[in-house]
Amino acid sequence: MKSTRRSFLKTTAGAALAAAGCATYKPAAPERMAAAITPKRARRVLGPNDRIRCGFIGIGGRGSSILDSALTFDDVDIVTVADTYDANRERALDACKKKYSGATGYVRFEDLLEKEQLDAIITATPDHIHVPVILAALDSGLDVYTEKPMTLTWESAKQVRDAAHAAGAVIQVGTQLRSMEMYQWLRDVVQSGELGKLLRVWVNRDGKAEPLDRADTPADATEQNTHWPLFLRDTKPYAYDPLRYFHWRQFVEYSNGYYGDLMLHHLDICHFVTGCGMPSVVKAVGGIYTFNDGRTCPDTVSALIEYPEKFQFNYSTTVGNDHFGLFERYLFTKGTVEVRDMGQMSIYRGDNEEKVDSKGILNEPHLKNFFDAMRSRGATIAPVEAGLMGATCAHMAVMSMNSGRAAAWNPESGSVRLA
Repeated sequence: MKSTRRSFLKTTAGAALAAAGCATYKPAAPERMAAAITPKRARRVLGPNDRIRCGFIGIGGRGSSILDSALTFDDVDIVTVADTYDANRERALDACKKKYSGATGYVRFEDLLEKEQLDAIITATPDHIHVPVILAALDSGLDVYTEKPMTLTWESAKQVRDAAHAAGAVIQVGTQLRSMEMYQWLRDVVQSGELGKLLRVWVNRDGKAEPLDRADTPADATEQNTHWPLFLRDTKPYAYDPLRYFHWRQFVEYSNGYYGDLMLHHLDICHFVTGCGMPSVVKAVGGIYTFNDGRTCPDTVSALIEYPEKFQFNYSTTVGNDHFGLFERYLFTKGTVEVRDMGQMSIYRGDNEEKVDSKGILNEPHLKNFFDAMRSRGATIAPVEAGLMGATCAHMAVMSMNSGRAAAWNPESGSVRLA
């Protein structure tokens, strides 16, 4: 049957924030905080009527979507942008100048941070550049909204976590499903206990992709106007390759593949709705089964993740067959939940089906939560601890897949080892 909101289900930002914690992670000890960073600039205290001055770093496909949404906020100015591809940067700068005529553009994000007076940055760079951007922004006394995964390794995730706590910064990780009312509803139902004990989460996300093709990359892109060395940074040197630049998610130097890209969305929501801690063990396999097109990240992957709370998370993706598409299924002792295409949810209690629709995956609620937290200095709905959990789990899956061994989390030392 079609449901209406029940009174105990609260999807306000305050209710979501109160339940957003990941108890496994605690702030670093004071001596470790002191060893992290001390911001070079004092953070501006925002008054209720102050406009937030924000910079935007990385404006590709995902970044352009977030930028368009950020420009809709009346009390936020995107005053500066940075991107290594000249065409992306100029398009973004033109859009920003329609609202803030003095907006500036930079090739190097380091120059943006040095020369501009900001309150925060939003970053949607390729994943391998997240850490240098985040740490440099924290060093400049700024709050940070970063696309997921927060980092590519569990070690760098801990580094970012400790630096954020040391700087007293507000962090929002771009796992925006947390800001969807549908998943907040699911969290309330799960944590009420009415569905019983969780046994297994099963996520299948299959698609039908096309092989990588250099002919599909922008015809005007060159080594010069992409500023290729700035993209490579300290990774392995390569001659200019538009496939690596524009399809970086398919190459291991810059991405954790589908574990850090697709799986992480659903795994993070599992963490959010259950309130669980870190998994005990991750076992994963994968390979290039469909496309021999130059990619180095697998096009078919599966992961099995076990939690100390005695439930499993199963994930699989292939890009060669989209018949079954995307579904998320939560199996409990007293009920079942199915989410289809992240757009409609069914909660089954015996023979009774409760349907919950979604307004879609929107950037604006997640951005608003970040900007509100900047003013209140409270927690965001996707805080740095959640970013650490997600990034660590994705890295554990890659470690397991590459080694053929299980990756285990040590809660005492807060570290990962191959079992």
